[in-house]
Amino acid sequence: MDKTSTLAALVSAAEVRMRAELAEARVTLEHRGSKGDLAEEAFRSFLRKYVARRHAIGHGEVVDSSGSRSTQTDVVIANEDHPFTFTEDQPGLFFAEGVSAAGEVKAVLTTQHLKSTIENSRRWKTLRSSPGEGTMVHSNTEDLARFYESPPYFLFAFESQLSLEAVLKTLSESGSYSATPSVRQLDAVFMLDTGTLIDVGSGAGSFQIRDPDGTPGSGWRTGSSGAVLFDALRWLTIAMPRLVRFEPVLARYLFPNARTGA
Repeated sequence: MDKTSTLAALVSAAEVRMRAELAEARVTLEHRGSKGDLAEEAFRSFLRKYVARRHAIGHGEVVDSSGSRSTQTDVVIANEDHPFTFTEDQPGLFFAEGVSAAGEVKAVLTTQHLKSTIENSRRWKTLRSSPGEGTMVHSNTEDLARFYESPPYFLFAFESQLSLEAVLKTLSESGSYSATPSVRQLDAVFMLDTGTLIDVGSGAGSFQIRDPDGTPGSGWRTGSSGAVLFDALRWLTIAMPRLVRFEPVLARYLFPNARTGA
């Protein structure tokens, strides 16, 4: 078994455990919020095991240096530059420059959930991460413009009341990064029992889904429900920005009118 197959098998086993935990929650918990909390923590726990060690996983609100603020966010993936302003089990305050990705988790996805997540993602995309003086980045042009200024935002659902086609229709009508003009909103949707939808932009980014003729596809692309959790891990691994900062994350928050050197 090659390394990719081994990892896929491990993630598949994690998916089985997550489904079992949610099924148990349905039996033992009556309160909707409790089931939602369990689903969120199950997904955060998965990420803690499989994303790179330089990342920490929490939940809470994210602010940028201009004062823009996200909604309460179920999953925030912080990078190694982020200060210790949060814990694993309590909502925290995060700073845009120290965040690599974020998203929402639903136990059961409904039409209203999808619409509210799209609205929340648009608010998220108004946040701006300042690279700081002397920051080094290795990226292609599309990813640099798309994810380094405003990190990826996703939706993960354990179950969906909506078909893959229905979700695709709503997302396509709402817009995509490859549209003219470009729409900044939700970047990917992962529904454990239904399938995967990823906005691959123009097709020139690092994460590509190719058409049968080998040409990189553009806009919203779908995938079956065979390996949704693995799809989420692959996409996050590639889409999350990676950079080397020399300016502290908090510099522009503590001294907003000062210039800091490398």
